[in-house]
Amino acid sequence: MAWLLAPERLEEVLGDLHEEFGYQVGRIGERRARWRYVWDVLGFVKPPPGWPFAVKQNHQKFTSTPLVSMDMIRNYFAIAFRQLWKNQLFSAVNIIGLTVGLAVSTFIALYVWHEFHYDRFEPFSDRTYRIMSIMKYGDQDVTFTGLQEAFGREVKQQIPEVEEVVRISDGDAILQSDQNHQFNEEHIGFADAATLSVFGLRVLQGDVKTALREPGRIVLTRQLAEKYFGTQNPIGKTMIYDKHFPLTVSAVLDELPTNSVIQFNALVSLHTMPSLGAQQQDLYKGQGFLSTYLVLHQGASASAVEKKLETIKSGIHFVGMSAKFFLEALPTLHLDSRNTSKSVRQSLYILMTIALVILVLAVINYISLTTARATKRAREVGIRKAIGGQRSELIGQFFMESFLTTTLAFLLSLVLLQALFPWANHTLDLHMDKRVLTQAPYLGLMLALWLGCSLLSGSYPALLLSGFRPALVLKGAIGWRQSGVGVRRVFTTVQFTASIGLLICSLVLYAQMRFLRTKNLGINRAQVVAIHIDGEMVPQFSGLRDAIRQWAGTGNVAVSNSALFTNRIAIMFINAEKNKKQLMVNVLTVDKPFFDMMGVRWQYRPPGWEVGPVTKDLIVYNQTLIKEAGIKGNPLQQPAPLKDQPADGITTDFHLRSLHGAVSPMKLTVVSDTNRSMLAKGGYLLVKLNPNTDVSKSLDQLKTLYNHSQPTAPFDYYFLDEAYDKLYSRETRLMQLFNGFTILTLLVACLGLLGLMTFSVEVRTKEIGVRKVLGASVSGIVILLSKDFLKLVLISILIASPIAWYAMNKWLQDFAYKISIEWWVFALAGGLATGIALLTVSFQSVKAALANPVKSLRND
Repeated sequence: MAWLLAPERLEEVLGDLHEEFGYQVGRIGERRARWRYVWDVLGFVKPPPGWPFAVKQNHQKFTSTPLVSMDMIRNYFAIAFRQLWKNQLFSAVNIIGLTVGLAVSTFIALYVWHEFHYDRFEPFSDRTYRIMSIMKYGDQDVTFTGLQEAFGREVKQQIPEVEEVVRISDGDAILQSDQNHQFNEEHIGFADAATLSVFGLRVLQGDVKTALREPGRIVLTRQLAEKYFGTQNPIGKTMIYDKHFPLTVSAVLDELPTNSVIQFNALVSLHTMPSLGAQQQDLYKGQGFLSTYLVLHQGASASAVEKKLETIKSGIHFVGMSAKFFLEALPTLHLDSRNTSKSVRQSLYILMTIALVILVLAVINYISLTTARATKRAREVGIRKAIGGQRSELIGQFFMESFLTTTLAFLLSLVLLQALFPWANHTLDLHMDKRVLTQAPYLGLMLALWLGCSLLSGSYPALLLSGFRPALVLKGAIGWRQSGVGVRRVFTTVQFTASIGLLICSLVLYAQMRFLRTKNLGINRAQVVAIHIDGEMVPQFSGLRDAIRQWAGTGNVAVSNSALFTNRIAIMFINAEKNKKQLMVNVLTVDKPFFDMMGVRWQYRPPGWEVGPVTKDLIVYNQTLIKEAGIKGNPLQQPAPLKDQPADGITTDFHLRSLHGAVSPMKLTVVSDTNRSMLAKGGYLLVKLNPNTDVSKSLDQLKTLYNHSQPTAPFDYYFLDEAYDKLYSRETRLMQLFNGFTILTLLVACLGLLGLMTFSVEVRTKEIGVRKVLGASVSGIVILLSKDFLKLVLISILIASPIAWYAMNKWLQDFAYKISIEWWVFALAGGLATGIALLTVSFQSVKAALANPVKSLRND
């Protein structure tokens, strides 16, 4: 028969004939059945061409069916949509989980991409370098990015490989456009004429080539131009710099790209500095204040230029220091500069891992819930395969369902991301430009995530469901491995391992940040406001100080020449007299009330300190400086720790910087005349507010007192505790991200757990009914349904705890002062995860246990 029958019909006809033969043997006996079988064979045979006789001929022509057709796709789509609509709870859980996973992962990926692509847009970014000087001082390397003005000029003249030199500074200044618009502005710098073109900054108004060429010119960003001039055209208008010096607005820039180290609010032409008063003139001639960038000629060697920089010494004038110069490529400055903490890049890798974890958890949810419903769709698969459905067609069908679910989630994630982007960007202080949402990398990322999720979430369910054997399925005999129970348990364990791990990390982060904020720094910072006093307010200072003392109390007002808890505290490099050790010393000038008001404690009080006011300037050191200088015993009875600077008093150590490092050596000069000694270059009036006071009203009253003194500068202030918190802005942001992502991972994990529990209850409805009829209690049924899931959560705790401990222990190494990771962190995280999981599964298990068993059994 195989020789005579048409090949395309052989398997089908043989199957039918054998099935019919078996039936006839039972009905009429084997002998008669064999004769009937022969006639049946002859009836199906297609004769070869030229044969004159045949019982039956079949002249049907068979045409090949295309692998993919529009009818097939429409059918797939209709069935997929029908499955989504029919199982609305499972569909909602899948779509919500994927939506959250896609939105959050995309947001993190955008931020990481933004951070890794700093300064790639400049036209000469591939050959632009910043000069950094590194000096060995004692046992540490000290890095500087600020160079003198003369240094850049010498580089341009002496090194032929340099095509262009661009110098830029940063600072604060008082700007004024009219009587109603006078403000103390941050990030007002000086720059060379080539700055705008070299860094590729977009000019909205004005000429990019000439904007900073002439002295007396200032370039504004669009935000600053709108602040001072509103909708008017500011080009050609005059602004007053530092209360006295008129500048002409020459250009307005578009918003600066956020993924650049070049950030400012306004730039003044560098050649203007010598005409802006004695202070700016001294800075221009003798100080290292300019970040200097070199644009090399095509093909020039950066290493060769580095060697030639060693011959130029006009930029550094620190006695006893031998500077070495390095070139750092512009695109590497943000993450890989020598003075950038390695933890910045480490944080990005952590965020990338979290994004991947959240996305994987969302995909796992889809796979778990889809395979959980395998037994519900097993008969469908069996019937479709029994009537001729091919496995490839079934795989296509299940991939279509995955594609439809992922597409809906993808569209919702786009809406969610667009809606929450400004809020998340502001809340987390990420400084990420919304323009990234319209750029090609964002669109490419979304497309890749969409297709990747569709393939990942659909592949395992498609292969599992399409692989069911019809004979077993139609008998109801699906094995444990075939139904994917083991895989779902692994997936659930992975989900809760990730969630518990993040929860442990969040608790450690919170504990460390709480420790930093509550640790005794040796100095009070709570409720202390620092009011900036302009250098020209010497005549008004005494009256203003007395008025504020009368308002706040004599012991609640002090003076400092520097902004505490900022990077503006002066540093002095000097050798200790006794052991000749090189020291880097923080230098601060204060008045006598500073110590009592700020709670600074004495180790050795200056003689006659409590008798009356300070009649001469006193020099006070902290314990660390005395220890580093090699002095033992009472320093007041020994030679001066520093040359010609004997100690009048010693304080206990206190922190004015972050707790990432230990206390630095410190020298405090206690002055008798604050007007003469402190306010020549400005200073700060420190006012301690009453803890129960209304802060906003107190600030209004302080502003009124300030304005009554006829000030030369606008009222400007900051709170010491807020400045201290800013020292940990990176850690605070990381903690906020961890908290948010922990909540999201728990949400995604609980959604999956809820879906699996719902399905488990649905499958075991009749079992629950039988148990209730036989006398099972509600609590017994709840425990029966919940215990398997809770076992998986406990396993997750055991897996997550050592991994989280290792990661956070490594993170804590960046702090000189840190917490110990206690056992309660793991217990609390495990307890919270277990409680949340128990609430999740109890919702369905209690509902099932309370159901009427009659309704469950009435169909049997």
